[in-house]
Parts: sequence; C-alpha cells; structure tokens
Amino acid sequence: MNAARLLAPLAAALGLTACAQSPPALADLPLFDPSALVFAGAFRLPSGDFGASTVDYAQGPIALGPDGATLFVVGHAHQQAIAEFAIPPLGAGPAPADLPMAAAPRQPFATVLERASGGNPQALDRVGGLLLVPGRDGPQLLINAYVYYDAPGTVTHTTLALRDPGDLAGSPVDGPYAFDGGAGHTAGWLAPVPDAYHDALGGDHLTGHSSGIPIISRTSVGPSAFAFDAAAFHDPAGAVPTTRLLDFDLADPLHPDLDADGDNPLWTHLSQATVGLIVPGTRTYLTLGHSGGHRSGVCYKCTQSGGHTCGGYCARDADDTDAHAWAWDLLDLVAVREGRLAPHDVRPYAFGPLDLPLLGPERRIGGGAFDPDRGLLYLTALGADDSQGAYAYAPLVLVLRLAGRGADR
Repeated sequence: MNAARLLAPLAAALGLTACAQSPPALADLPLFDPSALVFAGAFRLPSGDFGASTVDYAQGPIALGPDGATLFVVGHAHQQAIAEFAIPPLGAGPAPADLPMAAAPRQPFATVLERASGGNPQALDRVGGLLLVPGRDGPQLLINAYVYYDAPGTVTHTTLALRDPGDLAGSPVDGPYAFDGGAGHTAGWLAPVPDAYHDALGGDHLTGHSSGIPIISRTSVGPSAFAFDAAAFHDPAGAVPTTRLLDFDLADPLHPDLDADGDNPLWTHLSQATVGLIVPGTRTYLTLGHSGGHRSGVCYKCTQSGGHTCGGYCARDADDTDAHAWAWDLLDLVAVREGRLAPHDVRPYAFGPLDLPLLGPERRIGGGAFDPDRGLLYLTALGADDSQGAYAYAPLVLVLRLAGRGADR
C-alpha cells in the first residue's frame, strides 16, 4: 500500500476527463491520487446575523445548490440553521482579508431540527451532513443530524428530508428517519454513487461518519460508508435500509494505537473524517478531514509544547495537527458487500496530511461539497477567517480541483 505523505501542489491542473458513453467496469478504472487535489482558490462568508443564525462558529457542513452556483451552509453551532449563499469568484489570498466575500445569503438562516413532521424526540443538536437528492417533486435536501454528547449511544433516528430547498424557511420537513447501521456510524457526510455502480455498491448514495466526536464507543473509529437508495425518503419516516461497505468500532478500529505512541500514521484519538465522495472516473472513495498526534503522540488533559493545557485529547506538540486524506479502493468495498472481506479489515491505499493554504492554526476541515460537473471540491476551513473580528470565528471556503490521474497501489 502506498502510505506516502500527500503534499498537494498549489498550481493549475486539468479537470476530470469526461465519462465515456459506456462506462468501463469498476476494476478497469484507475485509483485517484490524492496529490492531484489542487488548490483552486477560496472565498469568505459574511459574518453577522442573517435570519435565525450566523456563520460565526459554524461547524462546517455544506451542500451544493441545484445549479452548482450556490452553497447551503450550516451556521452557528447553537442554532444549527441552514442558509443558501451564492458562490463568488475565487481568490488566492495570501491572507483571508484578501479573499472575495460572498454576498448576503439568497436565503437567510432557517432552523430545521425542530420542524420535522415527527418532532425531535431524541433531541438532535448537530447537523452532520447535507446533500441534494432526487425527490418526487424535484430535488430535496437530506439533512443528517446527531446528538453531540450521546453518552448512552441510544440515538437511532437521525435524518430529515427538507422537501423544497428553494424555501428553507417554509418547506415541509419530514422525519426523522433512521439509517440501519447506527447514528455514530451513519449520521455524517452524504454523497452520490455514480449510476454505473449502484448495483455493485448496493445503493445510489452513500452516508458515512467517524470518531472525533464525544463518546468514541458509539462511533465508527475510522471513516465509514453505507450505501442506500434515496427513494427510501419518498415515504413517511421510517427505517432506511443500508448496505455496510466500510465500518469500524472501538473493538476493531482503523488503527489499534489511538494514542499514537508508536508508529501510527493512520488514525488517532484526534482523527476525524468530515467529507466523503466517490471520485468520478475512478474507483476511489475519498474521505477528508483532519488528524493529529502522528509526529508527537497523543496525550489526555496534558500541557502541550506551547504551554496550553488541553481539556481532553490533544497532540503533545501544538503544531501536530493537519488536514488529512484517506483514499479507499471501491473494489475492497465491493468485497465487503460480497462477504469476502470484513468492513473493519479494509485499509486505505493512500493516506496522510494535505498541504493546503489558509487553513488556520487548528487546520480543521468541517465539511465539504463536490461539484462533479466542474470537478471542484468545496471545503470549510473552520475559524480560519480572522478578518471579520477577533470573535467572529467564521469559516473560509477552500476550493480544490480534482485532476484526473490514477495512483499505483
């Protein structure tokens, strides 16, 4: 396996090649090389109150709008409301203040978690992922949510269907639905499956989640992938069948040394995946997020090298946190579906830090949205915009271009 450090060149690159009329078999497709993630630019989101919330202290989940020209953005952690912003022209910085600013939202922030037809009986309080999916009357916005501190691990119903994304404030919201697989394993990012591979993977969309949130025992201790059909959300709220393709737990984590006291470049107590997608034209399931402690080790409520005393797990060296990528071969996920491989035995063929500009000192990616038509991946860099006031803690939106190259396994 190639576990080389992933240093992304910050230069222009070609977009993805067009799909052939008759798609090749999955085994004939190349693996995507994560070093082909190329910085294309960035922009800011305006601080201040717009409707029910603000982008200040946003946690990161976003979704692409129906025309690819807007982003749905989850705002402040306290409200978990959603707004729609037009995507402005991109800039390169070098400082956040030098980047273009998005205009005031086309749709101001509207709360959603308490509007579901079935109420919010399990007190969901964090949005984990968003995605536009086909509905009976046009696109609908799926909203994954979870309880931030679910100590008993009893939450089951996590997902809402906002029927009219063009009317965030007034649309009916159905749910909550329950994904088979467990909230701490399924209530994060959402992604489409290319048409040609629905049968191979067992659904037309994927949902995933990972550790990096409180109560690790209820989570997938590594990025997960569960296939499902979006048509399950056409009907009244209920259980949504899934196909488990990639999944871990505390008994079978992605790496056994979560404290990173030994040689562990893969997954620690500080690792969290927040984005997942299938790269078109390849057989790669790409997950992105952040990780730490790989160079200096992980400690609990200790004092870091810079003198800061942590409230929980942290890297011994304050600078030992990076954006990370983990790339998975879809053939391994098919092997899981066919019973030839256990979901916790899959390992990424490539993984490691990403060298991206403008991330800020915490280097955390909060969420992402992929535009397959343009080959652009939008990522939220949490708290990276220091240009709108010391207490704004607004995210930046970084944009990466996916170059169509394969990777050797």
